Amino acid sequence: MSNWYEDLHFAEDAEITEEDSKESDDESGFEIDLRLKEKSINNQGWGHSLSPGPIMHRNVRHRAVYEPLFTEACIRRRALCFPMPLALYGSKRIEPDYIIIKDGFLELIELDGPSHDSELASFEQERLKPFRDNLVDVMRFPVPEEVDINWAHGVLDQVVERIDKRKALYGRGI
Repeated sequence: MSNWYEDLHFAEDAEITEEDSKESDDESGFEIDLRLKEKSINNQGWGHSLSPGPIMHRNVRHRAVYEPLFTEACIRRRALCFPMPLALYGSKRIEPDYIIIKDGFLELIELDGPSHDSELASFEQERLKPFRDNLVDVMRFPVPEEVDINWAHGVLDQVVERIDKRKALYGRGI
């Protein structure tokens, strides 16, 4: 048996800067940091080791330029969101775009931008099958060529509406 734990880099090596600790609910514009961050002390954005999330926004990794917009919408509206979470199904690594939890209901969110154009629909269905098999509701949203924060808020509106419908269906009211 290997001593895999000896290769771990511990959180004490992490450096938290003033910029990292800033939190703002400022409704004005925001900046997306396009610098590639090589070090990470968690799995967020590293689910596919061949393609770590290179875009940083609010100290959260993203792979596509439209993802920080959705993250920002979630932050501004105080939605409990998990951007690019890593799930393990056996040894299979699955990294959905987002998971949103509201009132005890979980929604898995896929933002289908240009990177999904080259993927077969059957591959996408198979990739998320473990979630569906465990009764996780999956919502897919096409990403238009031009996106802004209003698009992201519109997507979040649809997610919240779906959760409210599910709450009513299960007798938990809205």
